[in-house]
Amino acid sequence: MKWFQHIFNRGKKYDDLAEEIRQHLDERVEALVAEGMSREDAEHTARREFGNVTLLEERGREAWQSPSLDSLWPDVRFGLRQIVRYRTFTIMAVSTLALGIGANTAIFTLIDSIMLRPLPYPQQERLMRISGNFPKGWVRAYQEHAQSFASLSGYEADAESNVEGTDAAERVFGSAVSVNTFETLGVHPALGSFFATENAIAGQDLVVVLNYGYWQQRFAGDPGVIGQTVRIDGVSRKIVGVMPAGIRFPYANTQFVVPIAFKGGDTTDSWGHPFDKRAFGRLKDGVTTAAAQAEWRQLHSLLLPLFPWVMPSDWEAQTTVTPLLDSIVGDAGPRLLLLLGAVGLILLIACANVANLALARAASREREMAIRGALGASGWRIIRQLLVESVLLGLLAGAAGLSAAAISLRALTRVLPADTPRIADVGLHWDVFLFAAVASVLTGVLFGLVPAIRMASPHLQKSLRTGGVGVAGRGSQFRVSMLLVVGQIGLSVVVITAAGLMLRSLYSLSQVDPGFRTDRIVTAEVSLDAAACTQPGRCHAFFQQLEQKARTIAGVDDAALVDTLPMTGWDLGYVYDSEGHPRDARQVAKQAAGRTVSTGYFKTVGLKLLRGRLLEDSDQSGKSRAAVINQKMAESLWPNQDPLGMHIEEVADEPSPGLLNPNVASIVVGVVSNTHHDSLASGFDEEVYLPMTTDNEQPQMMVLLYSHLPTEQVASGLRRAVFEIDPLVPVTHVRTLDEVVAASASTPRSLAILLLGFGALAVGVGSVGVYSLIAYVVSWRTREIGIRLALGAPRWQIVRSVVRQSLMLAVAGSVVGLAGAIVCASLLRRFLFEVRPFDPVTFCIVPVLMLLLALVAAWVPARRAASIDPMVALRSE
Repeated sequence: MKWFQHIFNRGKKYDDLAEEIRQHLDERVEALVAEGMSREDAEHTARREFGNVTLLEERGREAWQSPSLDSLWPDVRFGLRQIVRYRTFTIMAVSTLALGIGANTAIFTLIDSIMLRPLPYPQQERLMRISGNFPKGWVRAYQEHAQSFASLSGYEADAESNVEGTDAAERVFGSAVSVNTFETLGVHPALGSFFATENAIAGQDLVVVLNYGYWQQRFAGDPGVIGQTVRIDGVSRKIVGVMPAGIRFPYANTQFVVPIAFKGGDTTDSWGHPFDKRAFGRLKDGVTTAAAQAEWRQLHSLLLPLFPWVMPSDWEAQTTVTPLLDSIVGDAGPRLLLLLGAVGLILLIACANVANLALARAASREREMAIRGALGASGWRIIRQLLVESVLLGLLAGAAGLSAAAISLRALTRVLPADTPRIADVGLHWDVFLFAAVASVLTGVLFGLVPAIRMASPHLQKSLRTGGVGVAGRGSQFRVSMLLVVGQIGLSVVVITAAGLMLRSLYSLSQVDPGFRTDRIVTAEVSLDAAACTQPGRCHAFFQQLEQKARTIAGVDDAALVDTLPMTGWDLGYVYDSEGHPRDARQVAKQAAGRTVSTGYFKTVGLKLLRGRLLEDSDQSGKSRAAVINQKMAESLWPNQDPLGMHIEEVADEPSPGLLNPNVASIVVGVVSNTHHDSLASGFDEEVYLPMTTDNEQPQMMVLLYSHLPTEQVASGLRRAVFEIDPLVPVTHVRTLDEVVAASASTPRSLAILLLGFGALAVGVGSVGVYSLIAYVVSWRTREIGIRLALGAPRWQIVRSVVRQSLMLAVAGSVVGLAGAIVCASLLRRFLFEVRPFDPVTFCIVPVLMLLLALVAAWVPARRAASIDPMVALRSE
């Protein structure tokens, strides 16, 4: 802090020095007067003996000065005066730069919050995710044998559960985790305790740990909640603890966790289906990710024999060990970096634009800089002065851009897909402010350097000797300005080409037929407790009754049930053996997307029957063992045979002995058209449709209602129907099937929207740059144009000359931009759907667009040039 105090205490030191010199002079004067000298002669003698007082004061000040800071401060004050003096230029420059800095700051905020901010766990860099899905016995065995990890845990995928309330159950996301999960994370409870070792034993696992936010929301932060009981899916669990604030594990929407429990001595429970556990661990001190990966490969072959049946040697052999943060960010990282590249180009365009404005303004300051040079200012001194002014403008633009970024964050996060990782953590942190400050300073240097170097030119001294136009008005200056405009257009072409490719990709995606009808279909989830189906037939009877009531809702033309909707990526995986395809016990069983449906499902969603028949009401008894498959599965299993009458058998464990039992296997009775399973961009998967029976009853089903009424009205009718059957059963996730399909394309849509917005911004700034340059050139050529008109040149030639200059700039910029777009397009390949990176349509439309914009930008200056009065132009000079 001494340097800070030094800067603000210098004035007092200077005053003290002057006072001390004055006192010495006064004492000497009095002494000389006492010796008989007159006061006037004494003062002259004292000053002559003492020396040059002003020089002494300056030397004393120099001893206290910090050369860099003290000499810079006058430049700052002068720069501030210039900013206030040239208000129009300041407003234009700050506004243009603020667009670029604001866009960069907003995208960097996303990158910082999602990719760079550490997870809220101590030594989070040691937390690793082990890819793959395992049985819980495998996770426990791996934990016992692994030497690279200090602690290793497992967890299940998030799933919604019914948590009983006062009126009706609410659907809450929860997960099952290993009892040592929080030890692995390295966190301590905000309240109560975490799981104990005995909670991993079936029967002693009826406990729950609440998320901090859910504790605040559901229990109003009551510390007395510990020891209370809450019913989750019909099972009473004791609340033993609350996670600390900010901890959302294993997923962002997890509201509670329960322990993964084992049934002692039951190998099927530990090693059998489902293989739905994921693993993560904390590395020991000094252990690298590569060492943990190498150990995995060694343990893989050692742990496979622990299965109670023979497992394929390549099962989960490609599992990788990656940092937990990287696994959470996933595919969002490349998309964010692509957006950062786009806004970085916009900032360069803005810098080039403002550099041209600065060059134009330089014409009014030529004489000022020439006088400075004549008085002894070096070229470096002039450059520094001008760079200080530019940096001050950059800092003003940075403050405006930071404010704009903060305001736009909410809208920006709404454009991003809902499943974007860590989106709830997006906010301004200290490193965002640092980024904005550094970007502002670099921006000031970048746009100010070229004008500063030109203004420090030694040829500027001619401005003192001539009254004519100086360097800033010479044609040589326009070569630099034109290069800057060409660069602006080129960068704009790169950004708008990327946006065009993404729009073409999004259009191609929108033209894909999902394989089912989406219009006028309202969907909703109706969920019983997970434990409800332990009473055989209860869930089946409930949903049969619900389907009948749903058909009677006013305005509903048709109704159906399905356990999982298409285009969501979720299904109850159907692991099966098929007739005619025997497999060795070491082979992994085939897997298809399995859906349990009501008999009216096919009609409601418009699936086409290709062969055989659809499911019928009689199939719900289970005696017919009927199954309907899609065309992809039929062609894959029996390409040259009739699939009707063929058998497929679901196997409970994977793998199982490859002996298909025709007495229990399902019989293919029909083949329907394909539907997209994950998204419109994904191919067709094999699908199996099974009837709702008491053997495969589910506690939750999706209701599909075909109606011409508004969604809210249909949902209200459905809730009344459910309430009449069971008032405690919740109805959630009400949306149309069109919205389901749209949500599956949210990622490419958000990327296209953002790139289109940035492309429009780039084109707008670039067009302003073309207009500014052409308008300035016309202003500079006023005398020339006046002479040409006076000599008889037709006005249309003047217009043609101005427009041609603008078009030449656009052509040159487009050529440069297309070269850059070719490089950029190859980076976009992974984001495109059925569009080639070098799409000829896009690469032809973008240059034409830039030519049209250049024509529009030049039209007003061209008309102004053509309307010049020759006599007025000549007299003005």
